[in-house]
Amino acid sequence: MHRRHLLAPALLAVLAACGGGSSPSGPAVAKGLAYTDPATGAYRLVRNAALSTDTHLVLDLWGPSGATASGVTAAFVQGGAGAVWHNVLTGDAAGTYVANGTAFNLGAGAPILKARLTGTTLMATVAEKGTASPKALDQALLRVALDLVPGVAPGTVATLTPDPARCQILLPDGTLATVAVTASSITVK
Repeated sequence: MHRRHLLAPALLAVLAACGGGSSPSGPAVAKGLAYTDPATGAYRLVRNAALSTDTHLVLDLWGPSGATASGVTAAFVQGGAGAVWHNVLTGDAAGTYVANGTAFNLGAGAPILKARLTGTTLMATVAEKGTASPKALDQALLRVALDLVPGVAPGTVATLTPDPARCQILLPDGTLATVAVTASSITVK
């Protein structure tokens, strides 16, 4: 009987050394979203490093130097299963989805700052009240954000496509001009 007591600990030690008794690890889970700013394009979605985290990707819409406007509206289609639209700032009311960039002064009272999410398409508008003081566009015009979907595998598809017919700026003369917005691919890592 004394031998049995010695044999059990020895057997457990061998199993532990060989990996016996350990539970298998589950499938790999993505830890974040990666985005590389587009190298070309007059209007570009650029990663905001100060507001982004591994799982919360904030993108600023930047315009070209030398141009001015009093507002911007843009529509973006999010595709794939790796990311979902989310508020830019954690303190915003649920479903806000857009934040003012640094270009426009929204003034006192109710701001012209609105987003609407329909399915996976986000339509966002930011504008000043009036067109008397147009602003330079070579800065952040508006901000949108995507969050990593919890539990997805690395390599899961996440895309962001600007809708070319619904990306416009409000010109100083009060007319709207369609602009081409460039976005890069999103990597689920």
